[in-house]
Amino acid sequence: MSPQGDRGALPAELPGFADFFTAEYPRVVHSLMRAGATYEEAEDATQDAMQELLRTWADCKCPAGWVRTAAWHAYCKKAERNRRRLVLESRTAHLSGPAPAAPPEPDEHKRVLEALRALPPRQGEVLALHLDGYSAQEIAALLGVKANTVRSNLRHAIAALRSSLENHEEDEGGSHGRKG
Repeated sequence: MSPQGDRGALPAELPGFADFFTAEYPRVVHSLMRAGATYEEAEDATQDAMQELLRTWADCKCPAGWVRTAAWHAYCKKAERNRRRLVLESRTAHLSGPAPAAPPEPDEHKRVLEALRALPPRQGEVLALHLDGYSAQEIAALLGVKANTVRSNLRHAIAALRSSLENHEEDEGGSHGRKG
């Protein structure tokens, strides 16, 4: 998507938006992907956030933080809708016939994405911002929380990811090398 959207050139009263868009768009997309979004989900959420920012550009005091927060909320909202849709589809499929064969074992990348998606939204958001290079104080300012809260969320996110990935490794190797 271009910063002009479907309307053509940017209005003259929005100086700086095109440069901001060019610099921040890929950063926001990658930040969402580090939080567990697919490329397409991250792009959709970032586009939605950039369009909203364009409407309020003149009044926005901290556009980098604003667009990241808006993109995160857009991603979470869509992910929740998709989760609900999948639950309903699963229930419908269960009622309509025998269960499908078990899916193949996910590769390491998919396991990491699943672990990231299982994090509570705030922990995922804090982790993504941390991986983008923001300090706890900067993240706190962006999210409107205390730095100690950010550090706590980050600590819990890392512990949850470590536990999830370690449990998976134990499950894979558990029955192969043990005497029973």
